[in-house]
Amino acid sequence: MQVHDWSTSRLGSPSAWPQPLKTVASLMLHSKTPAFLAWGPDLSLLYNDAYLDILGQKHPAALGRPLYEVWPEIRDDIEPLVNKTLSGEPVYFENALFTLRRNGEGEPAWFSFSYAPVDGPNGRVAGLYCSLTETTAQVLAEQNRQAETRRLYSLFEQAPSFMAVVREPSHVYELTNSAYLRLVGRQDVVGKTFREVVQEIEEIEEIEEIEEQDYAALLDQAYATGKPRIGNRMPVTFRRQADGAPERRFVDFIFQPITGPDGKVNGVFIEGNDVTEHARTEDELRESKRSALQTARHLDAVLQAAPVGIAMVDAQGKAVRANPANRQLWGAHPVSQGIDGYGGCKGWWADGSARHGRRIRPQEWALARALRGEEAPRGTVEIEPFGEPGIRRTILDCGAPVRDSDGNIIGSVVAQMDITDQVSIEAVLRETILTYHTIANAIPQIVWGTRPDGYHDYFNQQWYDYTGVPQGSTHGEGWKGLFYLEDQMLATKKWRHSLTTGEPYEIEYRLRHHSGQYRWTLGRALPVRNEQGAIVRWMGTCTDIHEQKLAQEELVQSDRLKDEFLAMLAHELRNPLAPIATAADLLSMGTLDEEEVWQLSEVISRQAGHMTRLIDDLLDVSRVTHGQVTLDRQPVDMKSIVTEAVEQVKPLLEAKAHHLEIQLPPERSMVSGDRMRLVQVLANVLNNAVRYTPNRGRIALQMVEDGNQLTLCVRDNGMGMSDELIAVAFELFTQGERTSDRTQGGLGLGLAMVQSLVRLHGGTVSLQSAGAGLGSELTMVLPRLPHDDGPRRFEADDATPGPAGESLRIMVVDDNVDAARLLGMFVEMLGHQAFVQFHPASALECARQVKPHICLLDIGLPDMDGYTLARQLRLLPGMENVLMAAVTGYSQPRDKQAAFAAGFNFHFAKPINAQQLKSWLADVAVQGKDKPVTAGG
Repeated sequence: MQVHDWSTSRLGSPSAWPQPLKTVASLMLHSKTPAFLAWGPDLSLLYNDAYLDILGQKHPAALGRPLYEVWPEIRDDIEPLVNKTLSGEPVYFENALFTLRRNGEGEPAWFSFSYAPVDGPNGRVAGLYCSLTETTAQVLAEQNRQAETRRLYSLFEQAPSFMAVVREPSHVYELTNSAYLRLVGRQDVVGKTFREVVQEIEEIEEIEEIEEQDYAALLDQAYATGKPRIGNRMPVTFRRQADGAPERRFVDFIFQPITGPDGKVNGVFIEGNDVTEHARTEDELRESKRSALQTARHLDAVLQAAPVGIAMVDAQGKAVRANPANRQLWGAHPVSQGIDGYGGCKGWWADGSARHGRRIRPQEWALARALRGEEAPRGTVEIEPFGEPGIRRTILDCGAPVRDSDGNIIGSVVAQMDITDQVSIEAVLRETILTYHTIANAIPQIVWGTRPDGYHDYFNQQWYDYTGVPQGSTHGEGWKGLFYLEDQMLATKKWRHSLTTGEPYEIEYRLRHHSGQYRWTLGRALPVRNEQGAIVRWMGTCTDIHEQKLAQEELVQSDRLKDEFLAMLAHELRNPLAPIATAADLLSMGTLDEEEVWQLSEVISRQAGHMTRLIDDLLDVSRVTHGQVTLDRQPVDMKSIVTEAVEQVKPLLEAKAHHLEIQLPPERSMVSGDRMRLVQVLANVLNNAVRYTPNRGRIALQMVEDGNQLTLCVRDNGMGMSDELIAVAFELFTQGERTSDRTQGGLGLGLAMVQSLVRLHGGTVSLQSAGAGLGSELTMVLPRLPHDDGPRRFEADDATPGPAGESLRIMVVDDNVDAARLLGMFVEMLGHQAFVQFHPASALECARQVKPHICLLDIGLPDMDGYTLARQLRLLPGMENVLMAAVTGYSQPRDKQAAFAAGFNFHFAKPINAQQLKSWLADVAVQGKDKPVTAGG
């Protein structure tokens, strides 16, 4: 169907069309260019044959269809234009791209088109007429031109040389490439004249006047004459970076005039290269040549003056040069003949200690080896110089090849030095060092040495045996790693101080032993100085003082405990002394009645008893802790021990309103032990729990049988103990935190005695506490006896004094006048005669006269001790069998043994126990004056 057969379109038969539609359709039909008509409310589409290539596959279905149904893909692009045309305003559009079907294939095509409104019969716009003109050829030509322009501009922009185009006689910048902008250090030059840019650069950079070419004048000449201007290595000065300093550069350039179509010059092309680096390289090359020539002169001077023999040969081994030192070393030296000259050399390899080793072959000399490209390190050889038979010299012989720029060997050079004297000195030095090391390793002392700057370079064998570290691992600063971390800083500080001042170094620090233990060590070092007084070395020692240090610390701790104990002892003794002294003052007034005197006597007796117990505790703990106590071991029921111990602490327990809970096994719990000592142990433990628990506390005593063991545990909810206090709790004189009122009292003896007595019984004792304020727990473990051992009950026999006998003559001797008189008064109150003496001489005289039945003697007497006095008394006529009792403050077991050995029958410890003395005197009176009484006390 032909396109103009429009009778099949939706617009119906053309004969029925309005006249305007017929007219436009006729024009469109005869048009050679593509055209279409959109008519009616739906903008139904009519088109000519030339439009078919644009429609492609849309034809013939597009004929008579609404415009937007045919072209839905471009509706958004054309609808505004269509609406504008339908409003009565023509629209023109250039170079629109379409895909046309040509030769059966689609290809791009560009069209310029116009929309014109078409009026209907009523004079109103009823459609639009579109005429298209193909502009494909023009568009492609323009694209090619633009591509070529871009290619040329890319070449222009990327060119390594700097380029610019200036126009008009004033040289206005039209184009510049990146290289040009980098050179001038500016970006805003386009549109400005050459002179403006130069003036701005000079103002901004404040460049001083420099004798440089007037480049603006050269541009004027090129523009005016039409002839190029060329410059080589021309200086220019720019600030190439915004924050950089002005730089003087050198450029090669050409100013090439540009002519227009009319043949007249209308611009200048500027092109050139920054040749600064090349220029500098040339300058440096010239300077290098000059320097090389000067170096050669210096080298020649060095060779002439050098004390080292130097010789050179070329690649064929032909001698090139030898300096005077080489000729002096060799005598009529062989290097004049090159390598071959060494054939007659007498040389031997030296191995340090052995002289005249294997003979050296000609090709083994360093000069020949280096020429072959072999390694020719420094070697020690012995030579016999030419013309000097029998003379031996030791030299260092080393060589190196000489290579060209391609690495080819073009010769070799040898350096030789006479070290004969040095070798001799070194041999003596090695022998000295060997002797020193042998001595240092033989002594039982760590020895070390350093350089003057403190670098540790020697440790003897004792150091490595002691520390267990590998040989050489502690050289330099490695020794610091063996110091205890807390000691490193101080040790380093003192060492640096000694290095700076030259003062001796001494410090105590902890050094790691090979066992891993850090042991206290005494480090000392002294500087070794030369004849000028300069330090040439440091020598030091390390001495293990671990045991001494620990002993010293223990001594300090012991002194501290002793001081604290003496302070406690003074306090505890002053407490009972105060009421005794007050009572004595009251008695001295003589205004008291019998009742008041009796009350004061009770106070004195009670406080004296307290002092006695304190002293007895001191003596007892000393005997116990030193193993001087003999236990009276018998089968004992520990339940009865608990009963007696609780009875002893009951008054204090009730005074503090504590609750005591006791858990005991139902059967007997038998142990082999000293009844009195076991009661003493448990009473002491309970007493501590009572005293160190605040009022209304809880105390638990539990006894458990476990196989062959018996465990007693005492727990309280009292003050508790720190870990530090638990660690020393069983040491003498140790107590918890003390207050000034010392309400808990005591001398810190109890737990030490508890531990000693428990150990004497074959048991163990331990302490536990969760911390301060959380109570404590003490556990004793004793060996248990089978249930059938020993009687069920043990009764204590109470000794009672016998009936009083007749009156005795008793001599009391004591240099303490008050003590002697009071003891005499007490004897008289018992109904006996008392003869009180204060000196051994008067005591001997008194004994001759009165012949006493009993002598109560102090040991610590003036001029003659009590032991000697006792022996002297027994030598008096009638005194051979007299009874003697020592009354003394010396109450240790050895003191009692000494008394009995001196002839004493009894021993009383001060302060004397009145009841004990009364009983003993009664026994003497009953048994007879001349019958001995069993020793005791």
